[in-house]
Amino acid sequence: MEEALALKVAVADIAKRLGLPLVPIDWSGCDAVWPILEQMANEGAVVVVKIDGQRTSEDDNGKYTVILSGGPLKDDFFHTDTATLEEGIAKAILFYAARCWE
Repeated sequence: MEEALALKVAVADIAKRLGLPLVPIDWSGCDAVWPILEQMANEGAVVVVKIDGQRTSEDDNGKYTVILSGGPLKDDFFHTDTATLEEGIAKAILFYAARCWE
């Protein structure tokens, strides 16, 4: 299974385990995973998604930045720059789930 699909499947599984609305395994954008992000925020975490239109060269890590901090993460945090929104959000959700929901 390709990495992008594996990430999406893992996020869908997390939503199911948390009793949140079902997330299709082919989700795109942030609408389908918004309830998961809201759950993280409700627990005190800060969730930041940045889209940087100035990152357009081949040397850039991607125009999407996702950051998690605070709440149950305490001094831990997550930061990634990715070429796709879905990859960044999925990696952030999986990071949070591993530290706070398992």
